[in-house]
Formats: sequence, C-alpha cells, structure tokens
Amino acid sequence: METLKFTFRIIKKRPLRSLLTVLQVALGVWIVAVILSLNFGFAGRLADINENFGKSLARINISKYGEYQGVRVMVDVTNNLRYGDLARLREGRYIEDAFIMEDLWSQTIVVDNVAYTVMSAVEASAEYAEALGLQLLEGQFFTEADVEQKNRVVLLSEPVARQLWPNQSALGKTINLVGFDETRTPFQVIGVFKSLPALLDLFVTQANLIYPLESTRVLSPDADYEPVYRNIYIKAAQGRIYEAVEEASVLLADRAVEDLTVNAQYVQESNSYLLDQMDMMNFILGAFAFIAVLVSAIGILSIMLVSVVERTREVGLRQALGASKASIVAQILNESLVFSLTGSVLGVIAAYLTSSSLIGTLMQEGLYAQFDGGIEPSAALVAVVVAVAMGQLFGLYPAWQAARMAPVEALREG
Repeated sequence: METLKFTFRIIKKRPLRSLLTVLQVALGVWIVAVILSLNFGFAGRLADINENFGKSLARINISKYGEYQGVRVMVDVTNNLRYGDLARLREGRYIEDAFIMEDLWSQTIVVDNVAYTVMSAVEASAEYAEALGLQLLEGQFFTEADVEQKNRVVLLSEPVARQLWPNQSALGKTINLVGFDETRTPFQVIGVFKSLPALLDLFVTQANLIYPLESTRVLSPDADYEPVYRNIYIKAAQGRIYEAVEEASVLLADRAVEDLTVNAQYVQESNSYLLDQMDMMNFILGAFAFIAVLVSAIGILSIMLVSVVERTREVGLRQALGASKASIVAQILNESLVFSLTGSVLGVIAAYLTSSSLIGTLMQEGLYAQFDGGIEPSAALVAVVVAVAMGQLFGLYPAWQAARMAPVEALREG
C-alpha cells in the first residue's frame, strides 16, 4: 500500500506526462474493445442463427445447369414453382413446413395523406410466420384463407409501426399502397412483428411489410395469370435438413423437366459468405488494434525509461537506505500498472459510449448495413487484460534498469 501511495505521489508531480500516457493506453483499449465487440457480437449472432436455422431451413428452386470450361455450373434459376407445391412438400416425412416468400423491394404507401417509401416488403404464404418463428408484438398473422382470397391485410415491422403511429397501436389502421397507375389500394394492419435477426437477411429478406401472397398483384396490369415462383423455403425437423431436401427433390421432380434440376441452398452456406467477409474485415481491423496496443505499450516503456533516468538519485538513495531490488522493481511496475488500469477504465468507458454507432458504421461501410451492436463485456475484459499485461511487460525493462543501478553510482549521477 505504501508503494502504491508513493507511486501516486510520483504521478502527481508530472501530471501532463502522466495524462498523455493514460490517454495513449485509453486509445488502445478503446480500439481493441470496439473491434473485439464487433467480432464477438457478429460471431455470437451467427452462431445463434446456425443453431436455430442452420440444420432446419433450406431454399428450394428449379435451376438450369450448363457447362463452363468443362465444369458443370448453374446458369439460371427458373420461375417454375406453384402455390400447390406447398401441400405436396408437406407430405414429406422430414419436411415440417414449407412457405413461399416473394420480394417486393421498396413500396410507396400513403398514411393520412403523407407518402412514405418503405424499403423491403414481401408477400408470403401463411406458413411464413411459424416456419421462421416470427415474433408478433401485436395482433395476428394472416391465415391461409387470407392468402386464397387475396385479402388486403398487412403486417408491419415494429420500427415502421412506431414511425407511422407513435405512442398508439397500429392494429386496425389503414395504409394505402400506391400502384403502378398511382391508384391507392387500402390494406388493413392486422399485426406488428419483431424483425428477424439481421444476419439472416442474406437468406430470408428482412421485411418491413408482409402481405398475403399475391394480394398486391391486383394492382398490376398483368394480374391475370397463374402465379409461378422462383423459390420455396422448407423447414425440416432439427438436424434433418439434408433428408428433407432429398424428399423435396423427389416430390418436385415433375417441375425439373429437360435440363432443369431441383436445387437447394442452405443457411450455413450463406453464412460462410458472411464469415469470409468478416475474416477479411477482422484482418484489417486487427492490424489497427495491434498497432494501437503496441503504441500504447511503447508509450508506457518510454515514460518509464524517462522516469527512471529522472529519478536516478532517488533510486540510489532508496537503495542506500536498504530498499531491495524487488521493491524497486515493484515500484516501477506499480506505476506502469496505474497507467494501464486508469487508461483501461477510460478506454472501456469510451468504448461503451461509442461502440454502438461505430459498429453500425463499420458494418454499413464494410459488410452489412442492418447489423447493430454495442460493447461486449468479454471484449472489454480482454482489452483490459491485454493492456495491463502489455503495460507490465513493457514496464519490466525500465524496472530492471532501475533495480540494477549501483547505489554509489546512482547518487553520483543524480
């Protein structure tokens, strides 16, 4: 305790230099904590998706294959699936459910004579909600009867509902969908849902509006046709997705005519793309984190060396009065520890305050726009441990230099 008090007195004598050293450490901890939070948060969410959907969800389509430089490759995905195929697929032993989802991209809606452009709308069959575990915050999902009758009902994501009707329920409200000819068709809000995990978006569209299948097509001049679809999603019993895909290939064999083939994509395959992108980003950001930690450690080394030189006489006097080499080393390392811990606390506070916005910006610019996250406790802990360890490691040399001084020479030089 006395050694620690003495260390604080030494730091007080050189406040500006001490402050700069602390800020240097804080900068390193801040960068490391933010980067590790991004990495840990991303990996954790991806693991959750793989656990919930990786072995139970697949996308089925009818694909056309050709040859390129002697290799068989997929050249096109056809619109050759029908609504009736859902019932056929549910006959499979391993297929628990099947649904169709069609992207509508952005749409213009009018509420209280104010026009809004809503990004990412979909039409879906009634099985969509149960198959994906969609969490309803209000109301209910539409039924198979709503799909067959093309009822004009809609579900909104929570952010859209809050934007349109803040501080009140959206249930029973009406939105007007603007058609190709600028006509407005009313749709009644029957539910509000919590958005699906953002990282699932490469496989299943992150929708803000969900309509019954084909219910918006009445606005199109070409509404009179037998609907055909590009994809059908199947949900299998947990761990049985490959068997379910085999069943789907047999049940939909009549759709794969001539040179067409029943093809499947899996959640884990889409996640492998994300992992590749994340690995590249981690490599780049990791280099910055390493440099930040190294600069912080060198800063501690420099300040400790200068401190030892300035206190040569003091060190010699302490040794002459009987201080052991171990106590001299402990004093220098304590000073380094104070710098490391103080800088770590400031760095963690800065990471806590800024990590959410920084991670969102990094993902939007470099990989994934809809990922958000804050500081991860494990990331903050690792950053602090690394900073303290590096501080102690780089403080060893100055401490050793101080301890090996001969008392007489130290007093003479001082």
